[in-house]
Amino acid sequence: MRKIDIDDEVFELLQRNARPFIDTENDVLRRLLLSEGGSTSQAQPVVATSPGTPAGPGSRGDLLPFIEQGLLLVGDKLVHTQPRRGLVHRAIVTADGCIETADGARFKKPSPALKSCLGHEINGWSNWTVERTGRTLYNVRAAYRQKTDQPEGQPESD
Repeated sequence: MRKIDIDDEVFELLQRNARPFIDTENDVLRRLLLSEGGSTSQAQPVVATSPGTPAGPGSRGDLLPFIEQGLLLVGDKLVHTQPRRGLVHRAIVTADGCIETADGARFKKPSPALKSCLGHEINGWSNWTVERTGRTLYNVRAAYRQKTDQPEGQPESD
C-alpha cells in the first residue's frame, strides 16, 4: 500500500465526508473520486457538500431575519480569529441569510459553518464576529430580539 501526504484542509474534507467508525481515509477518497462503479477512466470530479449546505432554492438561513431588520447586510464579512495559531477564518452573509465559507460551502446556521472551518464543534453565534460592526452574531441576535420583542429561543439556535 502506498502512502501520501495531505494537508490539513484536505484531511478536514475527508473527516467531513467520513462515516464515523466505518470509513478510513482511503474509503472516503475512493467514494469521492471513483464514484459510479470505481473506474478510474470514468472518474468525475466530485464537489463535496457539508451537512449544513442548504437544500436548494428557497433556502432560508438563520441570519435572514437580521438582514430584514437591518442588523446585518448582504455581503457582511464574518471573521473568527485563532490568535495562538495565527489563523483567521472568513465567511460572507448571503442574500438568503445563509453563511458562505471561504471554500464555497453554504450553511443555514452559524455553528456548522464555523465547525467546517475549524474541524470541531464550536458555538458560531458566540464566535463569529461581523467585521463591519465588531459585534458577535450572539450580540446581533440579542439586538434583534430587543428590536422585535422576541423571547429567548427565536430564531432557532444551533
